[in-house]
Formats: sequence, C-alpha cells, structure tokens
Amino acid sequence: MPETMSAGYAAAEREAYRGVRRACDAGLDSTTLRVELTRHVMGLIPAEASYFGAVRRHTALLDDLVGEDASAEIARDLLEASYSPRDAQRAIALARSGEVVDTDATAGMSDWMHGAGFGRQLRAAFAGGQELGGIFLALRERHSRAFGEHDTQFLRRIAPHIARALRRAALVDAARVTRVAPLAPNDTTSTDLAPGVVVIDDRWRITHSTRAAGTQLADLADATDATSAATTAIVDFLRRHRAARGATGVSFLSLRGRSGRWYTLRAARTEPDELGRSSTVLIIAQANTRGSGSRA
Repeated sequence: MPETMSAGYAAAEREAYRGVRRACDAGLDSTTLRVELTRHVMGLIPAEASYFGAVRRHTALLDDLVGEDASAEIARDLLEASYSPRDAQRAIALARSGEVVDTDATAGMSDWMHGAGFGRQLRAAFAGGQELGGIFLALRERHSRAFGEHDTQFLRRIAPHIARALRRAALVDAARVTRVAPLAPNDTTSTDLAPGVVVIDDRWRITHSTRAAGTQLADLADATDATSAATTAIVDFLRRHRAARGATGVSFLSLRGRSGRWYTLRAARTEPDELGRSSTVLIIAQANTRGSGSRA
C-alpha cells in the first residue's frame, strides 16, 4: 500500500471510497453487500484476515461471517467462541457513540488472537438506528504494520453509507418469499424466490437490474396502451416517492400481475453522492397471499 501522504495513497483511497459507495447503492442482499464491502475495504486496508459479520438483533453477538484470506476454521472459532458478550457490548458502544472504530482488543479476544497467530486488530461497528447493524474486523500478524489513524479515518468516513446500506439490505433479505403461490391448480410446490432489484439513477436510467426483476416486471407490464395497468402505477409510485419529503424512507406498493400473482414493491433512496445525486432502489417480491388492491 502506498505511503499515506503520497499521491498513490490518495488515489487508492478515492478508488476504495467509490467502490464502497457503488456497493452501498447497488441494492444488494446483506451477504453480497458484506462480501463486496470487505473486498473494497481490504484494497485500502490490507490484513492477513478480514471479516464482515452480521449480528443477532437482541444480543449483538456475531451471527454470520463473510471473510477474506482466512481459513474456515479461524472463522468458525471466531464465530463460536472468541467474540464474547463483552466484545459485543463494546461494539454497541462504538456504534451508538459515533466513534465507530477501535484497535484495542478485550482480554479474551487478545488471548484468542495470540493463539491464532494474530497480534493486531481493527474493529468497526456500524449502527442501524439504535441497534448494531454489522461489524467489520481486520486482523494482522504481530510483525505486520500497526493499523493507523488513516485507517480509522477512512472507516469513519464510510460508516454512514454502510449503515444505510445495511438497512436497505435487510429489506432485500426480508423480501425473500418462502412460500410461492401455486403455478397451476394442482401444483403445490413451495420454493424460495429471490426478490427482484432495480436501481434507477436521478435521470430515470436503469443502472442495475437482476434477472428476477426482469421476469417480475414482464408480469407487471401494461397489457395494452389503452389500459391503466401496473407499469404506469410503478412509475407513478416511484415519482411520488422521489417527490416526497424524507425521501430516505421506504415506500410500499402492492400490485397484481397479469398472471394473477400479487407483488409487493418497496422503494428507497440511496445516500447522495458528492454532487448530491441519489438513485432509487426498487425491490420487487412476490406476495405470500393474494390481495385486492394497491397501496403506496
């Protein structure tokens, strides 16, 4: 990694920041989001092992880890034994205080790190409102360079974007349908259906769309130019959401497709970029039950 005062470091920091913002604005599910964020942060803050953990809602203990450059055994040990309630409380305090980052390990974590061959830790905690949303953990060997102020400053800079992205990712996760309406009168198959995700920029251009979204939008397409069908309703829904005050909130709409299936649509705005431009993330999921009408 270039020296922190060099032009090379400044360029690397800009690229890492842009990569983080792209991941945060892409409407990803929580696992994919954490994988992408870990990759971009490691480009600027290298470590022998890095993890991005999801946490249990009520205890803030680690619930799931995605990682880079570390064995599954280390990840399993960290998940099951090494991240104590004391570590969880420290992470909650970091997130709520706005301090975000620390490089001091608890006694238990320090003992585990020593046994695993690590000597340096950098931890960042990202809030989801008053709750902890996720934890980034980077580990370096004892002989490696210590984490510096430039590392902590970068993580504090991206923390608000990551916190908002984690909340949006939770929407994507929640939109997963575990029971799908029968496709035929005698078909009782139940399966998982991933939500469709569409990202629309401030000029109404689609910058990202998943395959599931394409299938769902085809079912929601206007039947003829003369009908006031679902596509028109979606555009109106997005226009109202963009025009509404507090546009960083989430709007909801229920629509029936031509197949007879009902869909729930959620819309949320991304964090503005340096020029004040925001995209809209549209999440489409098939509803568990068939309703009668729409709401925005």
